[in-house]
Amino acid sequence: MTDRLRRFLPATLVLLLGMAGFWLVRREAAPLPRSTRQEALRAPAPEPPPEATPPAKSTARDEFADGTTIEIFGSCRPEELILRFPTDASYDSFTAVLAGSSVRLIDRLDRLRAMRVGGSTADMETLARMFEDERLTVYKTLTRLPDPARATGGASRRNALGFGDQVLAWLGVSGDNSRWGAGVKVAILDSGVVPHPGLPRNIRSIEIFSSESGTIHPHATAVASLIAGTNPMAPGLAPAVDLISVRVLDDSGTSDAYAVAAGILAAMDAGAQILNLSLGEQDDCPLLGDAIRMALDAGVVVVASSGNEGLQSAKYPAAYPGVIAVGAIDASGERMAFSNLGNGLGLTAPGYGVNAAAPGGGYISISGTSASAPLVVAAIAATMSDGSGRRIPATEAAKLVLANADDEGLPGPDSEYGSGVLNLDRLMNRGVRSRYDAAITCQRLLPASGPGLARQVEITVQNRGTEILINSLIEITSSAGSTRINATTIAPGASGSFTATVPANALTGGISSSVTLGNGIPDRSPDNNFRSGSLPGVF
Repeated sequence: MTDRLRRFLPATLVLLLGMAGFWLVRREAAPLPRSTRQEALRAPAPEPPPEATPPAKSTARDEFADGTTIEIFGSCRPEELILRFPTDASYDSFTAVLAGSSVRLIDRLDRLRAMRVGGSTADMETLARMFEDERLTVYKTLTRLPDPARATGGASRRNALGFGDQVLAWLGVSGDNSRWGAGVKVAILDSGVVPHPGLPRNIRSIEIFSSESGTIHPHATAVASLIAGTNPMAPGLAPAVDLISVRVLDDSGTSDAYAVAAGILAAMDAGAQILNLSLGEQDDCPLLGDAIRMALDAGVVVVASSGNEGLQSAKYPAAYPGVIAVGAIDASGERMAFSNLGNGLGLTAPGYGVNAAAPGGGYISISGTSASAPLVVAAIAATMSDGSGRRIPATEAAKLVLANADDEGLPGPDSEYGSGVLNLDRLMNRGVRSRYDAAITCQRLLPASGPGLARQVEITVQNRGTEILINSLIEITSSAGSTRINATTIAPGASGSFTATVPANALTGGISSSVTLGNGIPDRSPDNNFRSGSLPGVF
């Protein structure tokens, strides 16, 4: 076994799987959706010592959809295992048997039919004998904070632009936002928020894990400041929210499926309407997935960071259906190269060089999707409660946040930007009339329809205002000349794509495009009406 694998497997799990001649049993049952389930295991019963009485066994043999009778998950604590059962009957039966053994029942989650057990080497031998007639599936992964964001630029830039203390201004917050989020309960499932002069004083604290070293990881405090910070050095987007700090990570920033699931249930019981999970793991975990689905079914909005590894898919829990997965951009609006992609990506938000609070009363600059997710959480909370006294449900507010994102990259939702880039100016002024704003969001060279045929350039324009755009002029310029196109109508929030033929002798040169509103109407954001770049590609 490699050193890397040993880091993620608790010692008791290694022992349990290695003892008593466990052997692999391949099953043809269909895997759970998006699961990376390990092969099932069956254990032949070892011969008990003559003086020992074989332990009792559970009589219930109910199964999960894949034929498993007990799921086993790695624990981030030594000498522990996490068990889950398919039905209440099998859960209750095993609990009764466990009570008559030396194996310790450390904790239980009845709503998820899961338990945390532990004990000595001899206790684990007892547990192994209790498993002799069971069909086991083992999940070896643990949950961790995202890897640190690498010091790289955007997806096509060498040097990224940081936000510093200008995140709110960049997002379009120009007025008083001090009452945004009032009455909305937001839970941060993380390393535990510590008191800070730049944070509200009435933060509720729930500890699934308590600190053993007395040293609290700074991650949760930084996340909290992006949501509810009160200092101009690191201002929060929705400072009036009611924060609930749920400590699900240990002092090293590691957790497991049981702790995160327990944190989700505790946050729900505390009345949380939005959950922030700036953590994740590469593989699906059914225990965590069921806890997420339970929250979603209850109308709780779940927002998670996509991860910082530059992968082609988001990490879990961001990858679960219904979870809003958030990627990172820099201050140029470009997706960061470290930000994980994915067809289920929800949207992107600032995530490079962002000021945040740190334990001890100071401030730090952070980068990563861990910073992007809480900004989306805060935007949802601000949409739910904008200070006017009006309130809307969390699920409705989440839909509005996605619908009012600025389209970037390929037209429509894509794996790089999701629905687009978070924009608070559009979001909070969505009901204000007479706002006119056309933006060029993409220009790209389309494939030729045949050998030797001319290529076409496609220009996409989005209406980011609240009024229909009529007779907007789009001009596409290359070394071969200019082409003018009349965009008859573009509805608010909608995008339109327009093409022009580019001669072969112009393919090696640059191209530029611009959009001008019709009828002499001034554009409220003229800086996004022009784009230029070199062919070929998306630029």
